Amino acid sequence: MDAATLRGLLDRYPALLADAERHRGLGWDPAGGEVRKLTFRPTIEAVDRFADHLFGGVGFDGRDFAVAPSEFGLANVGVRRPEILGVARKRHRRLFDAQIQVEQRWLTAECPHRLDDWISLVEESDDFGGIRLPLTLGRHRVYSTYHALRIARRAIVVSELMRDRPVRTLVEIGGGHGRTTRDLVWMLGAGTAFYVDLPLNLLLAARFLGHFFPDRVNLVWAEGDTAVEGCINIVAPWLVDRIEVPIDLLVNFLSFQHMTADTLRFYGERLIEPRVGALYHHNRDRPREAFDLGLDDYPFRTAFKVATRREEYAATDAAGNRIAAIIAELLVR
Repeated sequence: MDAATLRGLLDRYPALLADAERHRGLGWDPAGGEVRKLTFRPTIEAVDRFADHLFGGVGFDGRDFAVAPSEFGLANVGVRRPEILGVARKRHRRLFDAQIQVEQRWLTAECPHRLDDWISLVEESDDFGGIRLPLTLGRHRVYSTYHALRIARRAIVVSELMRDRPVRTLVEIGGGHGRTTRDLVWMLGAGTAFYVDLPLNLLLAARFLGHFFPDRVNLVWAEGDTAVEGCINIVAPWLVDRIEVPIDLLVNFLSFQHMTADTLRFYGERLIEPRVGALYHHNRDRPREAFDLGLDDYPFRTAFKVATRREEYAATDAAGNRIAAIIAELLVR
């Protein structure tokens, strides 16, 4: 993304924050630590090279930056990540190599015919920063990141599940910095996509998706903005009514689990129940905070039936104790 386009995004951002404040109370409001995304103003460098800065709640966790959980808290949001050298770099390389083995076993067992697709998803340029390391798999030699390795299979799994269900229109709610939206547009061939999240994430996703789809990104941040067919529409949550077309697939990864019942009801009534044909998500099977819900209690579930459901992995606390299961589920009409 060129400097002028990036500066244009930053110039619009204060108005986006002001609009978010004006539209509080409609039901989309965040809870817990997510509230910070309504006020935080990153530097232009932090937006441009966001994978070199400590952003939580945008798809990353501390392992992606090779920092301890204590260094990844709210106090360090937007701070440049420390350089990793010596022992720390070797430790991160071991983590990276172990994840390659995990993903290679999964590919071999589940999707051996999708290796080329997987490589295209994990290949990482230096445009956003991050800890890039070389990866060799068969004839493929690329640079990747631990984060890319962790996330890439999502799009392949979804595209396999939706093989007999054409996806022309796609929505992701709570899309981090936009990687899964990008991956799904690539793997599904969706002609029109909508990315919905909180202001900080909208900004970072505009940076990320604008790099890969420079002529297709359309911002729906203000009252005068409209969604455009054939575009990757980046939509403020209080403007979800601008999504006026039937949605073939809506996805959510580890985001519904942080929402209040009111927020889930907001998205259910305004978007999911009236427009969505299929919904794929990964979320906790039980609440963690006083305000959130386990997935079986999501208010929009009654509009769907379960097509597939399985436990992806166990969620644990800081001591490694199991506290919940992360469930992968495809819901269809």
